[in-house]
Amino acid sequence: MVMLRIPYPLGFFAKGLDGRIDDPNAGWKGRGLWSTSGDRTPWLMEGGKGSKPRAVHLQIRPDPLAE
Repeated sequence: MVMLRIPYPLGFFAKGLDGRIDDPNAGWKGRGLWSTSGDRTPWLMEGGKGSKPRAVHLQIRPDPLAE
């Protein structure tokens, strides 16, 4: 089991998770996890009433200071 902490002040509700390699020659910058963020009460999310689920791209660095 892996726990990812999203540094965002509001709630993040992942509805799925997909790993994808966009550029195999770019190292960790060309790879990432994609997730959709949605909730049953979207009017409580940032943006208020009428806001829609969002696609979120997460990049995981091999260490915090990686460039």
